[in-house]
Amino acid sequence: MPNSNIKITDIERLNLINQFLILEKLYPEEADYYEKNRIALEQGYKAHYRTIFEHLWEEMPEEKTREVLDILEMHRAITWSLTDLSKDNKKKSNYVFRGFDGNEESEQLSYCHYFIVNLERYQELVENKEYPDFNSHCEMLPKYRRMLKVWKELKEEYDFRLTVDQIDRIWSA
Repeated sequence: MPNSNIKITDIERLNLINQFLILEKLYPEEADYYEKNRIALEQGYKAHYRTIFEHLWEEMPEEKTREVLDILEMHRAITWSLTDLSKDNKKKSNYVFRGFDGNEESEQLSYCHYFIVNLERYQELVENKEYPDFNSHCEMLPKYRRMLKVWKELKEEYDFRLTVDQIDRIWSA
């Protein structure tokens, strides 16, 4: 929230002041931090409100989260299909979810990490990683969007699992 003009009502200020008072007591080792924020709010130092909210990230639009979920769902379908279709793990290793670029696709990367690690969903995409970071170190969204287009077309054709040919079509998009 670095460049936003923060506007809070007196009631919101009072609630935050009370929260900071509670936090000062609950966490004495961090009491100085909470006290400084409380004083800024009590005395109306608007220039310092930004520091209170500096740890808040910008909201991620729902369309972006939906796109990440579609990408994860597509990779899940590929993973499950390969597990059922192939005993040749060499073939499977070519189709691993690579994640998103940490520099150019950081919102998607963060949401992906939250969804898989924090919410413990789609664990089959982790693939024996002790700490999955999902950083592909290269942009993946253009590739994933092409793959999604093919997958969505095929989704209407296939029953439950994808064939190897369908997976190859998706992956080579």
